[in-house]
Amino acid sequence: RILVGMLLLLMAGQAGAEDCVFPEHDLTALPDTGGTPLEVNIHLYLNDINEIHDSKQSFVSDVFIRAQWQDSRLLHSGTEPCYVDQTDIWTPQLQLLNRRSLEQMRPARFTVTPEGGVMHAERVYGDFSFREDLSDFPFDQQELRFIIVSGYESKDVIIVADKTNLAMADELSVSNWKVQLRGGVSGDHYVAPLDRDLSRFDIVFDARRLTGFYTWQLLVPLVLVVMMTWTVFWLPIEIVPPRVGLVATSMLTLIAYRFAMASILPPIAYLTRLDKFMVASSVLVFGALAATVAVTWLDARGNSSQAVALNTASRALAPGLFLVVFLKVFVF
Repeated sequence: RILVGMLLLLMAGQAGAEDCVFPEHDLTALPDTGGTPLEVNIHLYLNDINEIHDSKQSFVSDVFIRAQWQDSRLLHSGTEPCYVDQTDIWTPQLQLLNRRSLEQMRPARFTVTPEGGVMHAERVYGDFSFREDLSDFPFDQQELRFIIVSGYESKDVIIVADKTNLAMADELSVSNWKVQLRGGVSGDHYVAPLDRDLSRFDIVFDARRLTGFYTWQLLVPLVLVVMMTWTVFWLPIEIVPPRVGLVATSMLTLIAYRFAMASILPPIAYLTRLDKFMVASSVLVFGALAATVAVTWLDARGNSSQAVALNTASRALAPGLFLVVFLKVFVF
């Protein structure tokens, strides 16, 4: 809230500011800092996250960003900050590296204080990409980042931010996620075509998936489908069509689940926890089908005692194997 108030005051101050007038003609060159990198301080306030798209590996966000640096050439005799156009002064050429689409809420203008402090604040709304690791889906935690890079190398410009200048709203619009600020990380961003290390700063948020929806809408029905196949071992052996039909229906239901999951997640080359559970469940259902057919085959050939023994053993074996699978996938 403090940071939002500060940004709103800055915007209000800019509304009444006048255009700057400087005696020097060329102010677009990198300021002389005596051989040390020029520090660009970042202030960021996450106003809202509207959506997190697993299938697109992106999130839609509304964010306030302010950049501030010192340029001794821009000292002026005014008592209030003044306006200056971006093309008239040197800027660190900052950009959000991981934005896919971006909408600026207000025109980009730069404010210069009498002491030569340059400030640029803007509110942006857009779609930002992030890399997902879905190995633990639906019990996963992801990193959401705002990646800010400069057009200058790290030896010339360094992007920094104090943790007190990074904040977020108490409540966000996104559902099924718990988002918390982790902090900022300074580093380099290597650009291969230019063979240059640009200055980079990442603001990282931890997003933990809330599993209520997936538990009740996916896992619980899936468990019930698998448990439904166990009932065939309690039906009379001679009732063949209902026994086989029940297991076959369960298998088709699991296949339908696989198609439903394809629209939720991106096409990844590895299995998530839910994928492993669904694959193992499919194998168990197929095993129940194979056991049912084997019992019927033995009984039809007069081996009733073997058929009964296999059917009785399956009553305990099927739940036991399912419990092992569940613990292996979701606990250990």
